[in-house]
Amino acid sequence: MHRWTIALIFLVFLLSGCSDDDSSPTTPEPPEISGELVLIPSGSFIMGSPEGEPGHLGEESEHPVTLTNNFYMFSTEVTNQQYADLAQWALENGNCIVNGSRIFDNLDGSTLELLDMDEDEDCEISFNGTSFVIDDGFENHPVKEVRWFGAAAYCDWLSLNEGLERAYNHTDPTNWKCNNGEPYSAEGYRLPTEAEWEYACRAGTTTAFSGGAITEIGCGDEPSLANYGWYCGNATGWTSAVARCDTNNFGLYDMHGNIWEWCNDWYDNTYADEEINPIGPPPIRYKVLRGGAWSDVARRCRSAARLNPSPHLGVDGRHGFRYVITAD
Repeated sequence: MHRWTIALIFLVFLLSGCSDDDSSPTTPEPPEISGELVLIPSGSFIMGSPEGEPGHLGEESEHPVTLTNNFYMFSTEVTNQQYADLAQWALENGNCIVNGSRIFDNLDGSTLELLDMDEDEDCEISFNGTSFVIDDGFENHPVKEVRWFGAAAYCDWLSLNEGLERAYNHTDPTNWKCNNGEPYSAEGYRLPTEAEWEYACRAGTTTAFSGGAITEIGCGDEPSLANYGWYCGNATGWTSAVARCDTNNFGLYDMHGNIWEWCNDWYDNTYADEEINPIGPPPIRYKVLRGGAWSDVARRCRSAARLNPSPHLGVDGRHGFRYVITAD
């Protein structure tokens, strides 16, 4: 065990499908902050999707992967409240700065933009000159408009806050290496590798969704997805509060839909050759996002679906994250 307190849970209060809280910019729900670290056991799986799976793309070629380390994954996407609280701590400790409506890095001489708190409806966090403020009722919605660097910085703030060695080196403005290129042995918090993310999403399943096979590729009713995540077939035109759907077999919420989640890896349209603890390709141009979003069709929310934006991008209001830490 790490030296801090970790709640190891397979969540007790399971919902019967996704609870429609009418989560839209005009009808927020009361605050209800969620999330715990859950243990994901090491193991092997087939990463990618079969050619016959509806929605399959060539970049999802099936290949065997083995993860040799147990790891903890946060059970929900990081929420507005969680990001704002830690950003406040980081600001007061000199780890970031705020300039206008944007948060910038302040570690290792880096000044990269981390989060865009613009005045449109996409970001639900603002800054009043001294403190971060959450739009009423959206405390438990996933943080959005966060760059890859903003997600990695959050992991480092969390490590620093808990007295752990942080995982990322912020010196290079184009590539924050995670533990010098060896993420699985990092002491602190980090973003999941793409393999860890898909392994955790599948939670022992081999179907398109952790809830079953895919029968609907668009916005129609998809029973295998509707109980486990928010997509264009059941969302209400906006993100939903986390932990309103059923968990998968590992106790993780919202691995399908709601908001795309940043992974540690750089993106390539073919998987790297590593079959044991893969770390992805060398730095190229794009980072990996996984999981799909509330506005996406069902096929974009499959366990194997991938997205490849710039790590500096976060302005479309659909990019969030959750974090992991390798178990002792």
